[in-house]
Amino acid sequence: MKKDCRRFILPAIIIIIAGFFSGFGERSYGQIAEELLKERTKILQHAYYGGIEPERAEKYLSRIETYPLLSEDIENLRDMEATDLDLVKSMDFLEVKQEQKLFHYVSLRMKIRWHMSGAGADYVSENEYSVILQTAGNESRLAEFTAFPRNY
Repeated sequence: MKKDCRRFILPAIIIIIAGFFSGFGERSYGQIAEELLKERTKILQHAYYGGIEPERAEKYLSRIETYPLLSEDIENLRDMEATDLDLVKSMDFLEVKQEQKLFHYVSLRMKIRWHMSGAGADYVSENEYSVILQTAGNESRLAEFTAFPRNY
C-alpha cells in the first residue's frame, strides 16, 4: 500500500510544480516592449559613441525593429554625431498599459523615466510614449516609438 501511495505522490508533486511555474513563462506585451526598448537604447548608444560600427548596429536593430521605426533609426544613425546626444544611464518604466491589439499589432502607452548624463551634469527626464509592436507567432518587434507632447 505504501509503495502504491509513493507511486502516485511523486508524479502528483511534479504536475503541481509544473502547473505552478508554467504561468511564469508567459511574458506580457508590456514586458516584451520594455526589453526591446532597453535593447534598442543599448544598440543605438553603442553605435553613436563608437562601440560598434553603424552597419553592425543596423543589423542588430533589424532583429528587434520593423518599419517604420527601423528606417527612422537607420536614417538617424547615418546622420547624427555622438556629440548630439546625451548618454542614457538607465530607464525606469513607470506605467505600461496595453491599449489595443489589432491583427498583428499591439499598441501600448508607456511612461518612462530616463536617467541621463549630459555635457554639464546628470539629470532625469520623464515622458509618455506610444509604442507599437508588430507580432508574428512568438516574435515581436518594435514598429513605432513616439513621444506624446508634453502638457505644460
